[in-house]
Amino acid sequence: MMMSLLLSLALSAGPSISADAGSPAPRPPARGQAVVKPQALPDAGVSEAEAPKAPFRWDIPGKVVWVQSPGPQVSDGVPMNLELARTDWPLNAVIQHIMESFRKAGFYMAPMREQRSPTTEPMLTALDVEKLLAYTVIFQENADKSVTLILGTSNMSSYKPPGTTLSWAPLMPGADGLTRSDLEGAHLAVYAAKPGTTEEQVFDYYREALKPVGYEEDPDEKGLFRRGSELLIISTRTEETRLMVSLRHRLGATNAP
Repeated sequence: MMMSLLLSLALSAGPSISADAGSPAPRPPARGQAVVKPQALPDAGVSEAEAPKAPFRWDIPGKVVWVQSPGPQVSDGVPMNLELARTDWPLNAVIQHIMESFRKAGFYMAPMREQRSPTTEPMLTALDVEKLLAYTVIFQENADKSVTLILGTSNMSSYKPPGTTLSWAPLMPGADGLTRSDLEGAHLAVYAAKPGTTEEQVFDYYREALKPVGYEEDPDEKGLFRRGSELLIISTRTEETRLMVSLRHRLGATNAP
């Protein structure tokens, strides 16, 4: 989640490969080769520069598994489609292949040193600057040396500011930096608690705030609240000097995850 689940995680370095992921610069002519200026051609209707570009399609080499996500999610106000694939190609080879497919499509890619991943796995992101579509791949190497790819397509042109409140859970007073992700039947939100807030104060707040609206805390698992078939999980972690609060909400849940 996608990813923006992605926004809540610590950043780590991208994959270690020799090729730079930046968009390629124009190639200069070979030594001794004259620069030939293109000649004017007869009008053939729509020029090549104006012809519509074919939609980008994921090209996964050696594909052995492909899983379509159940539906789009919204990550921090940006619609995103997620897919999952697995290939028997080695990690560096599949990274290089995806990088080349982005280059052939004419997408912008930041240099590899600026490519950051929200997880410990390598990540590659490219942008279609014409359609404002961002393509992201997270590469997960498996024990058998196959590679699982989490493929995300984000429509930046449909961005809608997500606001500062949630319809499905309250936020503590002083909550800051709210990020959220919505998928069919599931929601995630992360925010920074007011400076000085302790973990126990977070749980005490949600015990008091959730009880009047019908939630009950699981007696065996701290921070897990149920209301009928709804499940709300509260957790915390410390990032630098701030206490981060994570809220996970699911519909139709019967057992703890």
